[in-house]
Amino acid sequence: MERFKMVDSNEERNFMYFGPSLPTNQSDESAMEEFCRSSVTTIWHYHGGCTVGKVVDGDFRVMGVNSLRVVDGMLGLRCCRKEREVEAKAE
Repeated sequence: MERFKMVDSNEERNFMYFGPSLPTNQSDESAMEEFCRSSVTTIWHYHGGCTVGKVVDGDFRVMGVNSLRVVDGMLGLRCCRKEREVEAKAE
């Protein structure tokens, strides 16, 4: 966390981190997994990316998995709220 402190700033206070500390041994996969499970979160919606042709086909079906599709919220209409469009695509 040292690299996030404002050392050369005119401020008299430094950055203070109030979340869980990183594990001492960051090579320990189980410790890092526990750290991520206890600290990684989102305030909005989970998201990610899928490459068409490598992960999903042209109909947004996940390759190699039956009955699973990905809804792409980036493509589509500009006439309504995005969540409504995504819900309609998901149906």
